[in-house]
Amino acid sequence: MMKIMKSVSDLYEEQYPLLQQLRKQVDSIFLAKKHDTWHYFSRIKEKESFALKLETGRVPIANALEDFFACTLVVENSSKFTEARTLIEQYFDIQYQRPKKDYFTHKAPDAFPFDDIRLYVSFKQVPYTPETPVDTTVFEVQVKSFLQHAWSIATHDLIYKSDAISWSRERVAFQVKAMLEQAEVAISSAEHLATMPELNKTNQDFDDLRKVLTFITSVFSKDDLPRNTLLLARNTNELLKSLKLTVEDLQQMLEAENATGNGTQTRNLSPYTILIQSLINQSSSKLQDYLTGKGWGKFKVFIPQEVDLKGWKSVQGRAVIFKLQKFTNDVQQ
Repeated sequence: MMKIMKSVSDLYEEQYPLLQQLRKQVDSIFLAKKHDTWHYFSRIKEKESFALKLETGRVPIANALEDFFACTLVVENSSKFTEARTLIEQYFDIQYQRPKKDYFTHKAPDAFPFDDIRLYVSFKQVPYTPETPVDTTVFEVQVKSFLQHAWSIATHDLIYKSDAISWSRERVAFQVKAMLEQAEVAISSAEHLATMPELNKTNQDFDDLRKVLTFITSVFSKDDLPRNTLLLARNTNELLKSLKLTVEDLQQMLEAENATGNGTQTRNLSPYTILIQSLINQSSSKLQDYLTGKGWGKFKVFIPQEVDLKGWKSVQGRAVIFKLQKFTNDVQQ
C-alpha cells in the first residue's frame, strides 16, 4: 500500500464526512429525477487517488478538490446532452465546465483523448436560507452517452493499468474510441442520414408494414393504441400475409363491424383482437381454414377467451387459445 503523508491523510479524513453527506443528497436527486432509461452512479475519490492527484501539482487549493466527489449521468446518445444539462440546472448552479465551449476543442483531429462533458456545480442557493458547507461545495458531474460509458469501462485497464506501459495497447483503445465516435455521430444524425440518396430506400415488406401502420393509427384513437404501435402493426401485417388479405380487405370488414356497433366501439378487446373478432364475424371461413391448418403459414393467431368464436368446433393448429386458469399446488398431468 502506498505511503500517504499524515498531513494529506488528515486533510482527506477532515473532508470525507462532508463528501458523504454531499453524495447522499446528490444521489437522491439524480436517482429520483433522471429518466428511467438513463444510468447514474457516483463515487468519492479514495485516499490514495486523492494523494496522487495532489502530487500532480495541478490542485491550487488542496481542500477544494473539484472531483473529490464526482458523479456521472449516462444518456442514450449525444442528442440527449441538452436535456441532461437542463435537468442538472434545475437543482445546481454550473460554476464552469470542461471543455469550456461545446463547439471548441484543443484536441487535434487525429487525436481522441478523454474529453467527455464535465460540469462543475454546486447546489442552488435557497433564498433566505443560510448556506451550509454542503451547499457551497463544488463537485463534478460528467455527462456521457452509453457508448462513451461502455468505452471507458471496456478500455480502462488498457489505458490505466499501472504495472505496464504499452503504446500499442493504448493505440488499440483509442482506435476503438474513434470508431465509437463515428457510431455516435451516425446515431445522433440518423434522421438526416436517412434522407441521403444512398440510404433513402424501401422494400415491399416495409411498404406493406407502413401501410398497415397508417391504417391502424387512422381507425383507432390514440388513447386505445399501445405505446409500441409498431409491434401491433407487425402482428397485424403477419396476420394479413398469412390469410392472403389486404389492408383494404381488413378495412372493409372493420367498417362493417363499426356499422353494427361493434368494431372499434368494442370496449373489452384490444385493437388487435378487435381485428381478429372482425375477421371472425366478416370472413369466418377464411380465418377458420387458416387456423385448422389449411394453406401455408406458420404465424400463430392469439385468441383470448373474450373473443367470440361463433361456435367453431375446432381451431387447433395455428391458434393460440388463451384461457385463464386457477393455479393450485397440485401438478396435473
